[in-house]
Amino acid sequence: MKPLNHIILAVDDNTDNLSLLYQTLSEHDYTVLIADSGARALNILQKTAPHLVLLDALMPELDGFATCELMKQSHPDMPIIFMTGLSETEHIVKGLSAGAVDYLVKPLNHEELLARVAVHINNARLTNSTKLALDSTGQHMAAVNPAGQVIWTTDQAQTIIDTFSSKERGLLQSWLKQAGNDDTLEIQHEKTTLIITYVSQQSDASHLLKFKAHNLKLETQTLKNKLKITRREAEVLFWVAKGKTDWEIAQILHISERTVNKHLEQIYRKLEVNNRTAATAKAMVALN
Repeated sequence: MKPLNHIILAVDDNTDNLSLLYQTLSEHDYTVLIADSGARALNILQKTAPHLVLLDALMPELDGFATCELMKQSHPDMPIIFMTGLSETEHIVKGLSAGAVDYLVKPLNHEELLARVAVHINNARLTNSTKLALDSTGQHMAAVNPAGQVIWTTDQAQTIIDTFSSKERGLLQSWLKQAGNDDTLEIQHEKTTLIITYVSQQSDASHLLKFKAHNLKLETQTLKNKLKITRREAEVLFWVAKGKTDWEIAQILHISERTVNKHLEQIYRKLEVNNRTAATAKAMVALN
């Protein structure tokens, strides 16, 4: 018996097919939403997020392939199963390339349909649980294709990616062409440093990345409190720990290089160290 909160959206321009799907799925305790066009299906997705979509490939105006691509833009993790009379390999490949997880050829075998629906809903649930577990441990992960487009992502990683400008997306795309395991890319926003770590390349040529956001205000406050230094000294030390030169720090903080040097002298004295490396080590311990 399936939980009552499993919602399935069935999309088909044939009302007889929709009626039969509604009856079959409802009898197995699924909540069924129906749409007779791609446009109406997209409108439903603006109001709710089904656990799975059954999508006809051949529909007038907006066909299933285009509908699927649009659905995946707003609901990348939602499993979509195509239903169609097109059984040629090229159509199956086209459906899977659009983002579908499975492909059923009409006329449908309802036992097979129910089995595949159950499998893909369960797989999606397990995937979501894994993503929540990753986020809860600070492992904000995403897989992107060579063009930098997201294939899958945890919620927190998606939140970070959503802040990217077109320039930053271009920077990420260029970096992916030469990045290797454990390489990092830093993107600086006004108050936040985004650090992207290259984890590995997957079998499908996608890139697995880890994202971390450093809040400048929070981290400088941490340095100030833990190391007993001033706010400005904490800002200088933060950028020293990031490997910035005196000139770069001066530009970031809008002060002179001489002022940066004076703050460093005070930092060294207060931390009882005599160089940048030692100061950086104490800063990293405080931040971690």
